[in-house]
Amino acid sequence: MYCHTATQQISTSGAGVRIEFSIQAHSAVGRGLRTPCQWGTWAAAQPSAPLGELDLDVSSIPAMARRRLGSLAKMAVVVADDVLAQTSMADIPMVWVSRYGDSDKSLRLLRAQAGAQPLSPTAFALSVHNGVAAQYSILRGMVSNAICIAASSAGPEAGLVEAIGLLHEGASAVVLVCYDEGLPGEYARFGDAVAAEFAWALVVSLIRPGLPAFALTAAVAHGEADAGTGQAGLPHGLQVLRFLLDPTQAQWTGAQAAPGRGWTWERMHG
Repeated sequence: MYCHTATQQISTSGAGVRIEFSIQAHSAVGRGLRTPCQWGTWAAAQPSAPLGELDLDVSSIPAMARRRLGSLAKMAVVVADDVLAQTSMADIPMVWVSRYGDSDKSLRLLRAQAGAQPLSPTAFALSVHNGVAAQYSILRGMVSNAICIAASSAGPEAGLVEAIGLLHEGASAVVLVCYDEGLPGEYARFGDAVAAEFAWALVVSLIRPGLPAFALTAAVAHGEADAGTGQAGLPHGLQVLRFLLDPTQAQWTGAQAAPGRGWTWERMHG
Protein backbone atom coordinates (compact mmCIF):
# COMPACT_ATOMS: atom_id res chain seq x y z
CA MET A 1 0.00 0.00 0.00
CA TYR A 2 1.32 3.44 -0.93
CA CYS A 3 0.10 6.62 0.74
CA HIS A 4 0.89 10.05 -0.65
CA THR A 5 -0.55 13.13 1.03
CA ALA A 6 0.88 16.43 2.19
CA THR A 7 1.91 14.84 5.47
CA GLN A 8 2.48 11.17 4.61
CA GLN A 9 5.15 10.17 2.13
CA ILE A 10 6.17 6.65 3.10
CA SER A 11 5.38 3.58 1.04
CA THR A 12 5.66 -0.06 2.05
CA SER A 13 5.48 -3.20 -0.02
CA GLY A 14 6.96 -6.65 -0.16
CA ALA A 15 10.01 -5.15 -1.85
CA GLY A 16 10.86 -2.80 1.00
CA VAL A 17 10.23 0.64 2.51
CA ARG A 18 10.49 3.84 0.49
CA ILE A 19 10.61 7.37 1.87
CA GLU A 20 10.40 10.59 -0.11
CA PHE A 21 11.80 13.97 0.89
CA SER A 22 12.85 17.39 -0.36
CA ILE A 23 16.09 19.26 0.27
CA GLN A 24 15.70 22.93 1.19
CA ALA A 25 19.38 23.78 1.67
CA HIS A 26 22.78 22.10 1.66
CA SER A 27 26.41 22.83 2.48
CA ALA A 28 29.63 20.82 2.42
CA VAL A 29 33.30 21.18 3.26
CA GLY A 30 36.30 18.99 2.55
CA ARG A 31 39.97 19.45 1.78
CA GLY A 32 40.25 21.85 -1.14
CA LEU A 33 36.46 22.03 -1.54
CA ARG A 34 34.18 24.62 0.00
CA THR A 35 31.95 26.49 -2.48
CA PRO A 36 28.90 24.99 -4.25
CA CYS A 37 30.73 25.48 -7.57
CA GLN A 38 33.76 23.51 -6.37
CA TRP A 39 31.59 20.69 -5.07
CA GLY A 40 29.53 20.64 -8.26
CA THR A 41 32.67 20.25 -10.36
CA TRP A 42 33.90 17.49 -8.06
CA ALA A 43 30.56 15.61 -8.24
CA ALA A 44 30.41 15.84 -12.04
CA ALA A 45 33.85 14.23 -12.44
CA GLN A 46 34.94 10.74 -11.47
CA PRO A 47 35.92 12.06 -8.06
CA SER A 48 38.52 10.95 -5.59
CA ALA A 49 38.76 11.86 -1.93
CA PRO A 50 39.22 15.65 -1.54
CA LEU A 51 42.79 16.91 -1.18
CA GLY A 52 44.25 20.28 -0.25
CA GLU A 53 43.78 22.74 2.59
CA LEU A 54 40.69 22.99 4.75
CA ASP A 55 39.01 26.34 4.15
CA LEU A 56 37.14 26.95 7.40
CA ASP A 57 35.89 30.31 8.61
CA VAL A 58 35.37 29.66 12.30
CA SER A 59 35.24 33.28 13.39
CA SER A 60 31.63 32.81 14.54
CA ILE A 61 32.77 30.21 17.10
CA PRO A 62 33.83 31.79 20.42
CA ALA A 63 37.58 31.61 20.98
CA MET A 64 37.36 29.26 23.97
CA ALA A 65 35.22 26.81 22.01
CA ARG A 66 37.54 27.04 18.99
CA ARG A 67 40.43 25.88 21.16
CA ARG A 68 38.46 22.87 22.37
CA LEU A 69 37.02 21.73 19.06
CA GLY A 70 39.10 19.61 16.67
CA SER A 71 39.02 20.07 12.90
CA LEU A 72 36.26 17.47 12.47
CA ALA A 73 34.00 19.24 14.97
CA LYS A 74 34.73 22.61 13.36
CA MET A 75 33.75 21.25 9.95
CA ALA A 76 30.45 19.96 11.36
CA VAL A 77 29.74 23.30 13.04
CA VAL A 78 30.51 25.28 9.87
CA VAL A 79 28.15 23.31 7.59
CA ALA A 80 25.40 23.28 10.24
CA ASP A 81 25.69 27.07 10.53
CA ASP A 82 25.61 27.37 6.73
CA VAL A 83 22.30 25.56 6.27
CA LEU A 84 20.65 27.16 9.28
CA ALA A 85 21.52 30.56 7.81
CA GLN A 86 19.57 29.54 4.69
CA THR A 87 16.37 28.91 6.67
CA SER A 88 14.06 31.23 8.57
CA MET A 89 13.95 28.94 11.60
CA ALA A 90 15.86 29.91 14.72
CA ASP A 91 15.63 26.44 16.27
CA ILE A 92 15.17 23.17 14.42
CA PRO A 93 15.59 19.44 15.17
CA MET A 94 18.98 18.07 14.15
CA VAL A 95 20.33 14.62 13.33
CA TRP A 96 24.11 14.19 13.62
CA VAL A 97 25.72 11.24 11.80
CA SER A 98 29.31 10.08 12.15
CA ARG A 99 30.73 6.60 11.82
CA TYR A 100 33.72 7.18 14.09
CA GLY A 101 33.16 10.55 15.74
CA ASP A 102 36.22 12.40 17.01
CA SER A 103 38.24 9.21 17.39
CA ASP A 104 41.52 11.11 17.61
CA LYS A 105 40.49 12.47 21.00
CA SER A 106 39.51 8.98 22.18
CA LEU A 107 42.88 7.60 21.08
CA ARG A 108 44.76 10.38 22.88
CA LEU A 109 42.87 9.60 26.07
CA LEU A 110 43.75 5.90 25.80
CA ARG A 111 47.41 6.75 25.25
CA ALA A 112 47.35 8.97 28.32
CA GLN A 113 45.70 6.23 30.37
CA ALA A 114 48.25 3.66 29.19
CA GLY A 115 51.02 6.02 30.29
CA ALA A 116 49.41 6.53 33.71
CA GLN A 117 48.89 10.22 32.93
CA PRO A 118 45.92 12.27 34.18
CA LEU A 119 42.92 12.36 31.85
CA SER A 120 41.35 15.63 30.77
CA PRO A 121 37.62 15.88 31.60
CA THR A 122 37.20 18.36 28.72
CA ALA A 123 38.86 15.98 26.26
CA PHE A 124 36.62 13.16 27.47
CA ALA A 125 33.48 15.27 27.06
CA LEU A 126 34.43 16.01 23.46
CA SER A 127 35.48 12.43 22.66
CA VAL A 128 32.07 10.85 23.21
CA HIS A 129 29.96 10.35 20.09
CA ASN A 130 27.42 13.04 20.92
CA GLY A 131 30.10 15.56 21.90
CA VAL A 132 29.85 17.66 18.72
CA ALA A 133 26.04 17.81 18.86
CA ALA A 134 26.14 18.81 22.53
CA GLN A 135 28.70 21.54 21.89
CA TYR A 136 26.67 22.87 18.99
CA SER A 137 23.48 22.95 21.05
CA ILE A 138 25.31 24.98 23.70
CA LEU A 139 27.04 27.28 21.20
CA ARG A 140 23.86 28.15 19.30
CA GLY A 141 21.31 27.86 22.09
CA MET A 142 19.45 25.02 20.37
CA VAL A 143 16.72 23.34 22.43
CA SER A 144 15.06 21.15 19.77
CA ASN A 145 15.74 17.42 19.44
CA ALA A 146 19.33 16.43 18.72
CA ILE A 147 19.84 12.79 17.69
CA CYS A 148 23.31 11.28 17.24
CA ILE A 149 23.83 8.20 15.09
CA ALA A 150 26.64 5.75 14.36
CA ALA A 151 25.43 3.14 11.86
CA SER A 152 28.56 1.66 10.32
CA SER A 153 28.73 2.36 6.58
CA ALA A 154 25.02 3.20 6.27
CA GLY A 155 25.12 6.29 8.49
CA PRO A 156 23.58 8.78 6.03
CA GLU A 157 20.67 6.43 5.35
CA ALA A 158 20.04 5.81 9.05
CA GLY A 159 20.24 9.55 9.68
CA LEU A 160 17.69 10.27 6.98
CA VAL A 161 15.30 7.67 8.41
CA GLU A 162 15.56 9.43 11.79
CA ALA A 163 14.97 12.80 10.12
CA ILE A 164 11.85 11.52 8.36
CA GLY A 165 10.59 10.21 11.70
CA LEU A 166 10.96 13.69 13.21
CA LEU A 167 9.12 15.19 10.23
CA HIS A 168 6.22 12.80 10.75
CA GLU A 169 6.14 13.78 14.41
CA GLY A 170 5.40 17.35 13.37
CA ALA A 171 8.72 19.05 12.59
CA SER A 172 8.48 21.27 9.52
CA ALA A 173 12.13 20.61 8.64
CA VAL A 174 15.16 18.79 10.05
CA VAL A 175 18.89 19.41 9.70
CA LEU A 176 20.93 16.31 8.82
CA VAL A 177 24.69 16.68 9.44
CA CYS A 178 27.09 13.97 8.23
CA TYR A 179 30.76 14.26 9.18
CA ASP A 180 33.74 11.92 9.33
CA GLU A 181 37.47 11.53 8.91
CA GLY A 182 39.90 8.62 8.62
CA LEU A 183 40.81 6.60 11.67
CA PRO A 184 43.97 7.91 13.39
CA GLY A 185 47.18 6.22 14.51
CA GLU A 186 46.84 2.67 15.76
CA TYR A 187 43.19 2.58 14.66
CA ALA A 188 43.98 3.24 10.99
CA ARG A 189 44.57 -0.40 10.03
CA PHE A 190 41.00 -1.24 11.05
CA GLY A 191 39.47 1.20 8.56
CA ASP A 192 37.58 -0.37 5.65
CA ALA A 193 37.15 2.79 3.55
CA VAL A 194 39.32 5.46 1.96
CA ALA A 195 40.32 8.05 4.57
CA ALA A 196 38.87 11.51 3.94
CA GLU A 197 37.89 14.51 6.04
CA PHE A 198 34.48 15.93 5.18
CA ALA A 199 31.26 17.32 6.56
CA TRP A 200 27.98 18.06 4.84
CA ALA A 201 24.58 19.20 5.99
CA LEU A 202 21.08 19.21 4.53
CA VAL A 203 17.82 20.81 5.54
CA VAL A 204 15.24 18.16 4.68
CA SER A 205 11.45 18.31 4.65
CA LEU A 206 8.58 16.27 3.31
CA ILE A 207 8.02 16.72 -0.43
CA ARG A 208 7.41 20.35 -1.31
CA PRO A 209 6.67 21.76 -4.77
CA GLY A 210 9.59 23.63 -6.29
CA LEU A 211 12.26 21.91 -4.18
CA PRO A 212 14.63 19.12 -5.28
CA ALA A 213 13.00 15.80 -4.40
CA PHE A 214 14.55 12.42 -3.67
CA ALA A 215 13.52 8.96 -2.54
CA LEU A 216 15.34 6.39 -0.43
CA THR A 217 14.37 2.72 -0.52
CA ALA A 218 15.54 -0.18 1.61
CA ALA A 219 14.97 -3.21 -0.60
CA VAL A 220 16.41 -6.48 -1.80
CA ALA A 221 19.83 -5.77 -3.29
CA HIS A 222 20.36 -6.90 -6.88
CA GLY A 223 24.07 -7.14 -7.65
CA GLU A 224 26.92 -5.44 -5.85
CA ALA A 225 26.46 -2.03 -4.26
CA ASP A 226 28.27 0.81 -6.01
CA ALA A 227 28.63 -1.25 -9.19
CA GLY A 228 29.34 0.92 -12.20
CA THR A 229 29.15 4.20 -10.30
CA GLY A 230 32.86 4.99 -10.18
CA GLN A 231 32.56 5.71 -6.46
CA ALA A 232 34.47 2.81 -4.94
CA GLY A 233 37.37 5.10 -3.97
CA LEU A 234 35.22 7.27 -1.71
CA PRO A 235 33.96 6.83 1.85
CA HIS A 236 30.24 6.20 1.85
CA GLY A 237 29.32 9.63 3.17
CA LEU A 238 30.96 11.23 0.13
CA GLN A 239 29.36 8.69 -2.21
CA VAL A 240 25.95 9.84 -0.97
CA LEU A 241 26.92 13.49 -1.31
CA ARG A 242 28.10 12.94 -4.86
CA PHE A 243 24.77 11.39 -5.82
CA LEU A 244 22.83 14.27 -4.28
CA LEU A 245 24.96 16.88 -6.09
CA ASP A 246 25.16 15.20 -9.51
CA PRO A 247 21.91 15.78 -11.46
CA THR A 248 22.96 13.26 -14.12
CA GLN A 249 22.55 10.38 -11.66
CA ALA A 250 18.93 9.23 -11.56
CA GLN A 251 19.48 6.29 -9.22
CA TRP A 252 22.23 4.77 -7.14
CA THR A 253 22.45 1.77 -4.81
CA GLY A 254 24.87 2.26 -1.95
CA ALA A 255 25.55 0.64 1.40
CA GLN A 256 23.80 -2.57 2.40
CA ALA A 257 21.12 -2.27 5.08
CA ALA A 258 21.66 -5.97 5.91
CA PRO A 259 22.99 -9.00 4.04
CA GLY A 260 21.10 -9.17 0.76
CA ARG A 261 19.34 -5.84 1.32
CA GLY A 262 20.56 -2.49 0.04
CA TRP A 263 19.72 1.20 0.13
CA THR A 264 18.71 2.74 -3.19
CA TRP A 265 18.70 6.50 -3.70
CA GLU A 266 16.53 8.02 -6.43
CA ARG A 267 16.27 11.49 -7.89
CA MET A 268 12.61 12.35 -8.46
CA HIS A 269 11.39 14.55 -11.31
CA GLY A 270 8.17 16.52 -11.63
